[in-house]
Amino acid sequence: MEAVGSDWLKENLAEIEASFEAAANVSVDRYEIGGAAVELRFASPALRERLTRAFAHVAVPAGASAASLTVHLWDSASTGADPPPRPETPADQPQGALYHLAEPPLRAAYQPGLETLSVLDSEAGVAWFWIANAFEQPSWDQACPIRQILFWWLAGRGYLQVHGAAVGTEAGGVLVVGTPGSGKSTVALACLDSELRYAGDDYVAVEVEPSPNVASLYNSAKLEPEHVRELLPHLLPLLANADRLETEKAVLYVHEHFPERTTAGFPLRAVLVPKLRPARQETRIAEASRATAFAALGPSTIFQLHTAGAAELATMSSLVARVPCYTLEVGADPTTIPPAVLSILRPDE
Repeated sequence: MEAVGSDWLKENLAEIEASFEAAANVSVDRYEIGGAAVELRFASPALRERLTRAFAHVAVPAGASAASLTVHLWDSASTGADPPPRPETPADQPQGALYHLAEPPLRAAYQPGLETLSVLDSEAGVAWFWIANAFEQPSWDQACPIRQILFWWLAGRGYLQVHGAAVGTEAGGVLVVGTPGSGKSTVALACLDSELRYAGDDYVAVEVEPSPNVASLYNSAKLEPEHVRELLPHLLPLLANADRLETEKAVLYVHEHFPERTTAGFPLRAVLVPKLRPARQETRIAEASRATAFAALGPSTIFQLHTAGAAELATMSSLVARVPCYTLEVGADPTTIPPAVLSILRPDE
């Protein structure tokens, strides 16, 4: 991650807004995230088609009151609008480089590799998201849209966006944390045939005060193709990108196929760290130290979200100190995962 001079955004914000206005043909979708209204104003039908799928489970009717966050979204390829100004970047930049500006209330992130620009005015509750070409946006990026904008905005509402999965009931649920490929998605999707509800698979929001809670962001799931083939083969026909599994993670929009299984959130009762144990059939629970849970949650979140730092690490440390932590030893039989999770949520049964 590289910092961008603070004057750049002030000098170019009007041109960024003008690029959106030039795209025209605006359509509006409204969602409720973490108890607050979020309005997405699309000037690109192609981008709307691709990005709204991830938020379908938290859609709400258009409201007369002002949204807490209004995001303007567009691309240049499908609309013909001139691209907005972007920061100058070196020609030899590494793949995945992100250039960040932080001068509250204005923040921006530019990713040259994806050709995306995210801007938030947290004081006004207004944001802009531009991508060069909606048709070339990777499936994995479509599955978790505007995550950088949501990360910044949620912080102002007492939530922290983290890298993790979450499943539970109205009475409470668990946060499943770990590095990519550790089994978070497998655990979450294995619970679709149970009474547990799906709140997220890759990114969810958590609050610590007044009590730990999970808020869902996306209903999309992303998991290693071999985990689908070996553990959850019944989901293969439902994948959104089944023709691209040689180069991409498998993507599933849970709400499209299991609408009754999604949830907007629940109280947080425990943190789970999955460990794949394919030589064993049953899934087992074991107590884990808070250090183990923090090591699975903290670095992964910092790496995934780029602009997180010491304050976010402190929040995650407080979170794992507030709830019990366990290791979920995932066996070869995925049907044993839901009972193991429920045994934590209902220890007396």
